[in-house]
Amino acid sequence: MNRVCKILGIQKPVIQAPMMWITSPKLVAAVSNAGGLGVLGLNGGFKKPVFTLEETMSELRNSIHQIKELTDKPFGVNVFPSANDPMGLSKPIIQVCKEENVKILVTVGAASPKEYDQWKKDGFTLIARDFNPTVRGAIALENAGADIIVATGCDEGGCMPSLSTGTTSAVALLSDAVKVPVLAAGGIINEKMAKAAAIVGAEGAYVGTRFILSKECPACDDAKKDIMNTHPDDYITFSLMNGFAKFRTTPHKSGKEALQANLKGNLNPSTGDFYSSMIKGNLDEGCNTICNVANLIKSIDSCKDIVDEIARAWVNK
Repeated sequence: MNRVCKILGIQKPVIQAPMMWITSPKLVAAVSNAGGLGVLGLNGGFKKPVFTLEETMSELRNSIHQIKELTDKPFGVNVFPSANDPMGLSKPIIQVCKEENVKILVTVGAASPKEYDQWKKDGFTLIARDFNPTVRGAIALENAGADIIVATGCDEGGCMPSLSTGTTSAVALLSDAVKVPVLAAGGIINEKMAKAAAIVGAEGAYVGTRFILSKECPACDDAKKDIMNTHPDDYITFSLMNGFAKFRTTPHKSGKEALQANLKGNLNPSTGDFYSSMIKGNLDEGCNTICNVANLIKSIDSCKDIVDEIARAWVNK
């Protein structure tokens, strides 16, 4: 049996990336019902922006309840080690997960041995993704207790690594260095890309952009059309987090301004308002961040069809 499936209690080794606002109970449940693992991102399923910790946890709990009404399959929730959690959200998120019996955490950030140890003692399974995956970083994640490690290449959308290592290279390096399973992240949009990752050592896929272009994703139609219609030569890439990470986006006002800020020496520009741009369709107000092969996606499909196609790289072996 595929090790990723065995560890997570799922049928197909396709994990939906936690994409903040553009996740929702409907999306998460659809991926899990299709045999993969749906993951609720920060603010996923929220009907409007909230501004207090109490409101955030209340909305998170509501989203978890809605997921449970739609699926009895495993799903995960996104958290951050304290070093990458300036707003202090992860501790209360984990408490909600404990109370609601959610058993899988998808962590984003460098290894945090003390926190990992506590999370493991609390009964959580950990999928760990470093911002800038390296061989030493992967070994540190494994030693800290990660059950599955994400090998993210610069091909990805969302908060991209600042390193220039591509997805297949990252997978090959990390899977050779650790004993736990490695997921490929970055440009895994179809069976062909998944097979390429599988050949070099990936035991599953960690997928973001392809699920934006799903029928169940709450991203608005204008945002989805923007992704499909933008020529890949027109994507904008800029640095943020003081150069620690990058964004790739379709060419609208926020992305253009961020790139100009970089050119003037500001490596921590605003990325705009995701809720306004990707949920409400005001594309100039935020960054429609995508992988580098998003233009190859030619249709908006069900999560089931997406999971089935990508999983063929492993399920039919």
